[in-house]
Amino acid sequence: MDQKRRIIMRSFLLGTGACIGLLLFYFLLVGLVESWSHATELIIKDAFFAGAISLGFGIQIGLFSYIKQLQKLVRTRSVTAMAASGTGTSTVSMVACCLHHLGDVLPIIGLSGASLFLEQYRYPLMWVGIAFNLVGIFILLRIVNKNRLWPKYVFAD
Repeated sequence: MDQKRRIIMRSFLLGTGACIGLLLFYFLLVGLVESWSHATELIIKDAFFAGAISLGFGIQIGLFSYIKQLQKLVRTRSVTAMAASGTGTSTVSMVACCLHHLGDVLPIIGLSGASLFLEQYRYPLMWVGIAFNLVGIFILLRIVNKNRLWPKYVFAD
């Protein structure tokens, strides 16, 4: 397999793994804190939010991986610095996604007021997670475009 396909395939596989990993994290978090039946029910009920957030996270990880691999190829430090900002956005998105599940644990440690707040605003928090994902994807695509890292430019024959 040539270098172009290896870079693209590796980025795709890392993004897919990150997407599935975030869904598993969501499922395991709810399953361990509540119950496995509740986790299944919740992931089905929140399929749109869980799917959108994990898909956005996977896309960001795939794009970040692509940029990092090409950074080694074209020897550009500015690409790495800019890609880090996109990854920070992705991390905030993941935290916003799962933040409302702190409500499951907070009553145990005596913070029931915070638990009620997080449970009440769970869907707005997930919308924030989706919005941050879109911002992160936009930032990473802008980096790719600004540095002309599209495959047709980088791997010109």
